[in-house]
Amino acid sequence: MNDALQDSYNDVPYVSTPDPARHPDRLATIGTLLGLDVAPLAACRVLEIACGDGSNLIPIAATLPRASFTGFDFAAQPLARARRMADGLGVANLRLFECDLRALPADLGHFDYVIAHGLYSWVPADVCAHVLPMIARHLAPNGIAFVSYNTLPGCRLRAAAWDMIRHHTHDIADRRAKVAAARTLLGLAGMPVAGDDALQQAMRAEFRNAAGASDSALAHDDLAEINHPVLFSEFAADAASAGLAYVAEAHSGAASDRGLAEPVCKALAQLDRLAREQYLDFVRLRHYRESLLCHADALPRFVVQPERASGLYAVPSLATRRAHDANAPSPATGKDASAIAQYLLERWPASVPLAELAEWHERRAAGNGGAVRPIDDLIMELDAAGVVDLRTRSIDAAAVPGERPEVFAPARWLARERDVIPSLYHEGLRFQDPEARTLIGLLDGTRTRDAIAQALGGVVTSPAGRARLDAALQVLARKALLVA
Repeated sequence: MNDALQDSYNDVPYVSTPDPARHPDRLATIGTLLGLDVAPLAACRVLEIACGDGSNLIPIAATLPRASFTGFDFAAQPLARARRMADGLGVANLRLFECDLRALPADLGHFDYVIAHGLYSWVPADVCAHVLPMIARHLAPNGIAFVSYNTLPGCRLRAAAWDMIRHHTHDIADRRAKVAAARTLLGLAGMPVAGDDALQQAMRAEFRNAAGASDSALAHDDLAEINHPVLFSEFAADAASAGLAYVAEAHSGAASDRGLAEPVCKALAQLDRLAREQYLDFVRLRHYRESLLCHADALPRFVVQPERASGLYAVPSLATRRAHDANAPSPATGKDASAIAQYLLERWPASVPLAELAEWHERRAAGNGGAVRPIDDLIMELDAAGVVDLRTRSIDAAAVPGERPEVFAPARWLARERDVIPSLYHEGLRFQDPEARTLIGLLDGTRTRDAIAQALGGVVTSPAGRARLDAALQVLARKALLVA
């Protein structure tokens, strides 16, 4: 089974993508708010288990040259791509090696941040049994680990699609042909049928969602021979047996009861911390978690301390920015929240220190003759509601394209071969237009705008084309892709 699993990752590579939830800054932010004295990012030590092709780890390493990064995987081909990327970018603070996690070298060391994405639910039981104990052995005393996994009860609904396509593709040996056949069947089964009841409609929506997934996701999640969803309570017990404690979810809003009926909220409020998480999964039919862990004795309590936010930075969340760009209603509710969201949007792509935001908030409240609500409490609500994102460090992104615009180097590298690239905030941005990706590849900081226009050729050299080029550069700046 282990050999078959390794072959599957070599035949159809798992294409990792950048995700702010898997950035050590997110782990550090949550740890800071809960009272943990986490390691500063500038010189931290980061381990990614099953790092694949390095698309998550290498862009992070490129922005933190004084920190140290280690990644390993048991599949050779993705690691070879990771090495090519690291070498091409000149990333020297990174160690990559091929290894089964059950045979890690004794001198691996300790790490302030550990990332284990796409592993816990997708490996044989004898391998899974090593995951959390291994994290506990190599996690620094005040370290934080990220672990993703499929959960119940939501995966019961997804399992209907899994059973269907596994049956349909059982006799297909070639894995890429298997993925194509699965996608075709899911598309057919997802088409609406007259007279469908609510359950059938929900099932068909799940089929359509699976049909739209990437080849990587279909091969290594929906079609995976090993895919073991667990109850949150089972995961928490597994962590406790390894000497680890559940901290929170990587996304602050995951613990929110927003949108739930009042009787549900009251019932949840009567439960202890871990039981509430389990019953939230029951109510929300959650099928996937991104959980953070620390050593069991690292924190005396797991309660957010708003006063610890004072040294952090705020940016408008992706949902807030998308709503703004689409002229849609803002996710912020209330005058104070809407005003803060607007202020951060005007400053984007800059990271705004909370001290600066507090001064602005106080001046605004005084000008309006109203009472000043503490910014710490307010910003905690906005973070939990998904209106703002908090960070431990600022990002130096260009708000206005310069004469020699430069795109973040890992984004240029990845744009050559795929349509999802990392921003300076480690957000995965999709660029399917070949012209846009060609433009991104040219922006290495050495070319003037005239040279860029000449390299693109065609209509870009005309006055109207230059205006189009200027607009495209501004879009890249708004997406936090341009280095200041």
